[in-house]
Amino acid sequence: MASQPKVTLIKLSPQELSNQQVGSHNLQHAVEALHRDGMVVLENAVDPAHLDKLNGRMVPEAKQLYAKAGTHRNFGAKTGNIQQEPIVNDKEYIFQDVLANPFAVQVVECMFGPRPSLRFYSANTAFKADTRQPVHIDVDFDFPQIPWGYAININLVSTTPENGATEVWLGSHTGTTRDVLDMHTEHKQIKEDLLEERRKLSPGIQPSLPKGSLIIRDMRLWHAGMPNRTDDPRIMLVSILFPQWYRSNQNIVLPKSLQEYINWGDVDVCVDWVGDDYDYLKGAHDHDFALQP
Repeated sequence: MASQPKVTLIKLSPQELSNQQVGSHNLQHAVEALHRDGMVVLENAVDPAHLDKLNGRMVPEAKQLYAKAGTHRNFGAKTGNIQQEPIVNDKEYIFQDVLANPFAVQVVECMFGPRPSLRFYSANTAFKADTRQPVHIDVDFDFPQIPWGYAININLVSTTPENGATEVWLGSHTGTTRDVLDMHTEHKQIKEDLLEERRKLSPGIQPSLPKGSLIIRDMRLWHAGMPNRTDDPRIMLVSILFPQWYRSNQNIVLPKSLQEYINWGDVDVCVDWVGDDYDYLKGAHDHDFALQP
């Protein structure tokens, strides 16, 4: 039987937090984990006070969205998981350590080179449910066979299997192509025979993570949303970083009033600037991460 895999957790030192710079040893550990596992967690990279502030407003908004029939349900209504857009029209809810976290950028730069491009910012929210998602990857195009995109996930609360911590299949990113997908299933999930083979080597796990954790996940990594068995909605933010060479028309949408406000650091932000009357809650589930010709 395969031994239980473990996610690499990196705790930033007081000096790293003060200097806003990841030291060489932690950078090495993070890069090793991304190559080996397709995922690493910086367990204290985000200020919990920022997450509390976001959670205080986003949970009521999530409940409003959940009650609407037109809200996008990820993998169907039975999973209790909805797509929710983060707050972008109020400066009080914009934080660099959430939207352009310098520690995440420094790690990703070791994989991509300088100035990764930020092209996506969204969230999904897990309400109480009994149904899990199928194991999947978030894309189904003929993607490059190298690291080409990293999802930066930040849960607004501490996560456990009880409140729907994401299931991840460490190491599954290596050698993954779109051929792992069963195109005959409704949600283009991972083929069942490949899951069985992988389960013998390194089964999926649900890591428990403290509030303030930042997850860096290879876009090729197999994963699945799991049921939240509590009464409290669990919100997970996601931004996606791409290398400079990646050809894409995917942009995030932000109001013009934020244009000079956000400190993007070493991120090349790709934005469609809109008026301040932009209704972020309507959002847009349509997105295209495919590499352009």
